[in-house]
Amino acid sequence: MRLSVIGCGYLGAVHAAAMASIGHEVVGIDIDHRKIDLLASGEAPFFEPGLNELLASGLASGQLSFTTEMSEARGADVHFVGVGTPQQAEGDAADL
Repeated sequence: MRLSVIGCGYLGAVHAAAMASIGHEVVGIDIDHRKIDLLASGEAPFFEPGLNELLASGLASGQLSFTTEMSEARGADVHFVGVGTPQQAEGDAADL
């Protein structure tokens, strides 16, 4: 299955690498060029045990890729959105 992961922070990058490790074709997308460059080189921009190994394996197999181009999500069977959600100032609810 082809998946897109929109937002490659703590949640998205780990999800993308994990889904690739179980055989899915995954493209991770983020607007942060520095983050994408690091992930595409197999280096996590934050510490998560085992993530660098998952990244390296997924990238080497061709199951995992990273980009800043939203158009790369086209054709995915499933889109996973892992971006920050603003919170209401006066409560615990999301400010949608």
